[in-house]
Amino acid sequence: MKLKLNKDGSAVVKDGKPVYVHDSGREEAFDATAAWRLALSAHFAASPVMAGLKLPADVAASFFGDAFRLEGGKLIAIDKHGIQLYSPTRHGEAANFDEAFGQLVDRYERKGMILREGGALPAPGAGAAGAAPVGQPAAGRAVTRQQFDSMDPEQRMRHIKAGGSVADGATGPAPAAPARGAKVMTRAQFDQSSQGDRAAFIKAGGSVSD
Repeated sequence: MKLKLNKDGSAVVKDGKPVYVHDSGREEAFDATAAWRLALSAHFAASPVMAGLKLPADVAASFFGDAFRLEGGKLIAIDKHGIQLYSPTRHGEAANFDEAFGQLVDRYERKGMILREGGALPAPGAGAAGAAPVGQPAAGRAVTRQQFDSMDPEQRMRHIKAGGSVADGATGPAPAAPARGAKVMTRAQFDQSSQGDRAAFIKAGGSVSD
């Protein structure tokens, strides 16, 4: 769809609105700015990131919406420094909407004020289909060791309390139990611990080693 232009290069306007020409040749007058805002609001309302926020979708759209724009027919996002956001899993490719929205929330200095208690953000590379979250994973989800290690102690505790697990695909005999009061435990020992023990371990500042 293209903007219809007069011979002098100015936009054709009808009823105060610019006229656009569809690929089929049909002409339609509408407010492109309003249409863009409506489409963007729909993205926010459908995003799984919203499940972890206290904000309603329209407020989130007005707060974070300015970070999104269309370039070359593709939706991209930039941070507050004007740097484009990229997918953390599809290296070199622009972040999709949910990836970018999650990054914007995660980088917000006062995100604690807008996150729900135990709120979850989508995992790097997750789209609307919903992959396992990172940072504050959804209840019962499994995260990789790398994702778990990248969390701060509070996020690890929330993940474990929510029934989440750390998946590494390792197999073998059951590991020896860690010494009482230990500050470091192996991944295998951590995975064999009960949810209550995991939460207590993380809350006490413990860490999981390879």
